[in-house]
Amino acid sequence: MRAFCASAAAALVWLGAGPAAAITGGADTADHPFVAQISIGATERSCSGALVHPQLVLTAAACFADAQGTVRGGDPAWPTTVTVGRANLAGGTGGTVTAVTDVVPHPDRDLALARLEAPATAAPVAIATAAPEAGETLSIAGYGRTATDWVPDRLKQGRSTVTAVSGATFAISSGDAGAGVCRGDAGGPAFRDRDGTVELLAVHHDSNQAGCLGEPRGEATATETRVDDIRAWIVGQFPGFVTGLEAGQPAPHFKNAVDDTGAGHGGIRNVVGVCCELTGPEADVRAEGTPHGGRQALMYSGKDNNATSSYAYTKVFKPGNLRVRASTVLSYWIFPQSTTGNRNVTGSNSTCVAVDLVYTDGKNLRDSALVDQRGNRPHPAHQCNKLPLDTWTQVVVPIGEAAEGKQIATVSVGYDQPANTGGYRGYVDDIAITDVIAPAPFATGLETGQPAPTWSDTVSTGAPRGGLKNVSGVCCSLTGPETGVRAETPTHGGEKMLMFSGKDDNATSSHAYTKVFQLSSVFVTPSTRLSYWIYPQSTTSNRHVTGQNSTCVAMDAIFLDHRDATQLSLRDADVVDQRGNAVHPRAQCTKVPLDQWTYVSVPLGAAANGREITQLDIGYDQPANTGGYRGWIDDIRITH
Repeated sequence: MRAFCASAAAALVWLGAGPAAAITGGADTADHPFVAQISIGATERSCSGALVHPQLVLTAAACFADAQGTVRGGDPAWPTTVTVGRANLAGGTGGTVTAVTDVVPHPDRDLALARLEAPATAAPVAIATAAPEAGETLSIAGYGRTATDWVPDRLKQGRSTVTAVSGATFAISSGDAGAGVCRGDAGGPAFRDRDGTVELLAVHHDSNQAGCLGEPRGEATATETRVDDIRAWIVGQFPGFVTGLEAGQPAPHFKNAVDDTGAGHGGIRNVVGVCCELTGPEADVRAEGTPHGGRQALMYSGKDNNATSSYAYTKVFKPGNLRVRASTVLSYWIFPQSTTGNRNVTGSNSTCVAVDLVYTDGKNLRDSALVDQRGNRPHPAHQCNKLPLDTWTQVVVPIGEAAEGKQIATVSVGYDQPANTGGYRGYVDDIAITDVIAPAPFATGLETGQPAPTWSDTVSTGAPRGGLKNVSGVCCSLTGPETGVRAETPTHGGEKMLMFSGKDDNATSSHAYTKVFQLSSVFVTPSTRLSYWIYPQSTTSNRHVTGQNSTCVAMDAIFLDHRDATQLSLRDADVVDQRGNAVHPRAQCTKVPLDQWTYVSVPLGAAANGREITQLDIGYDQPANTGGYRGWIDDIRITH
């Protein structure tokens, strides 16, 4: 296999060490804005790709190989930027330029999905469902080399013919003078136009480089990695919300909490506890009965006290960052109990229940004109007697048909029945909201128009916040530790960053935690991560700094569990970063190099699944030494 990843500054290094491809013999084009250019590291390499979802670019997995040639899921080995919807990289201003936050490699093929920090504005390409055929003519595209350009800045497109199809790949040829795949085109698309719809068939895997810069002309051949037969895997990686309420899956944010926080949220009327001195309706995870899958399900219950007007809506999740697409679907399984299943139940009351969604504009799912797959409206009152008792039934609602572009504020379980009184009880399981746009719930580079700190130079007090002990101002009549936005150098990106400083006054017990950001509706899922870049200064770069003191700094987070009103700090959560170091500031001492930017990524899910992140702090903590510390933090992100 001939490699064809290209690097602007280190292309010779990668001539025989990475993946392949650019379009030589093709023509400039702006007709296909779904084609992406991928820049990996400052000078590591570049590839091409195809936008298959506003937040996902499909490309060759080998583009993300680390220095040892290994492709791993998760954080990219080097900072990676994607440009999509811009055919002219040098002179264009349209499209989207954004960072890659996560890499999802395919288990068996040279394919990977790159998750984008910001959704792209270009329309994604459709994924083909019909296999390529020998003799079929396809289009190929990419941002790689041509016969004359080492580092092109234009999207090129050409035509090539399928010569053979074999399992996970197929071969293409463009003849002696046709378009060919070169270095820098790795992961670029091969596609067809079927009845006016462009369909992605494959991404570029390798080529013979014929006609590429520095290579002789001849028959241009290449191997393409198929995607038509793994469409289900690709679609399965689309952002969404899926939980079976099991360990390691998204946990409920609330327990037995009435959803009465504003317009459209439902609230409660004439409903009390189903029995046993309960004072209101329940919605809580239980390991009982017969869950639909796994060991746990979401139990709901209550008692209707009025035969003319009764309802109760209990909030369960507050997603915060899910935006509906035209293709978004809500689905769940429901098991309404009968009197036989639970003696506190009356008649068919348990069937008058449905999962409801409230959007940030105050509109909701239950009052829409939508119907589920059985033709019933999703309003709980319209599900009465439409669901069998003591049986698991799936409900599927195409919410995108009425709510495209809306953002989901709350996922709740609603009971609503004006006609009868008595108890109701049952279970909901395997809730899914598929194919949404889910940008990072919090991201800032401290630049104009981005989230700014809520506080500056303010100690974070009150357990589990860290507080202050034996730390004063680093110099210049300052009386305490500092945190504030500064425009200094060297910046990590943009013009501004978050400066931290202080002076340790005690060699046995010293710490300083300053609060920076107050957050709202940012809940942790199993995949949530906090990441940031940190630049600890040395004595050389700032005369007020002592030794390695500046490395004893880390971001801290405060978590609130709404289910039991408890709080937890990140530093005490027994979590390690991507380098294997504990994230307590004192555990970072000497683990971060001085006078350079270092990336820190911290998985939060295992310690705080279901909890809300209410605050971000910066902590200095070092019991052993005295003296000054100072540095910067930039590009702070919380991603799912």
